[in-house]
Amino acid sequence: MKMADIQILNTIKVNCRKNTEINIKKKKLIVCKKFTRVMIDKTSKINCKGRLTIGTKENTKSKQETRFSMGKNSCININNDFSVGCGSDIRVFDNANLSIGSGYLNGFVQIVCAKDIKIGENVAIARDVIIRDTDAHKIEDGKHEEKKEVVIGNHVWIGTRAIIMKGVHIGDGAIVAAGAIVTKDVPPNSIVAGVPAKVIKSDIKWS
Repeated sequence: MKMADIQILNTIKVNCRKNTEINIKKKKLIVCKKFTRVMIDKTSKINCKGRLTIGTKENTKSKQETRFSMGKNSCININNDFSVGCGSDIRVFDNANLSIGSGYLNGFVQIVCAKDIKIGENVAIARDVIIRDTDAHKIEDGKHEEKKEVVIGNHVWIGTRAIIMKGVHIGDGAIVAAGAIVTKDVPPNSIVAGVPAKVIKSDIKWS
């Protein structure tokens, strides 16, 4: 469905004074809380199977702005119910694809999607985490890949201020420790920590 079909550009305004809801197929599937800034190109697409709530607050008096933007011919797949904490910044650039399962982002998380990012089911992402599938610049050596897919599996816990870099696949049940910089794949049911992140424990379970 093209966003122009639901007149999102006429519905969403900068720094909404009241909760703003976009109705897709006559259901409230995207809910933007107060002080959410939404910028969506009319050629982008959103496929909804669940509800996305943007700008949730722990402190209801907070005026911290949350940002959500989609570029030309970009696509977001919302596969289940997911919430995005206030102060977060989600950017899906031209021709990029973001897929979201169930779970939540706490406040001040940044997602930079220039190619393809997939987030699985029952995912917990703490404050100040950065997830990006691009370096944003090129190294002129003929081998450098500026953009690589990022995949975050099911039941993954990402700790405060961790950074997930391009090309990383995080296996189901894994934990990324606070402050870790992840540049390589993370095995399922393992804990990674450090800079760069390394496996410090295997065969774990968390709840």
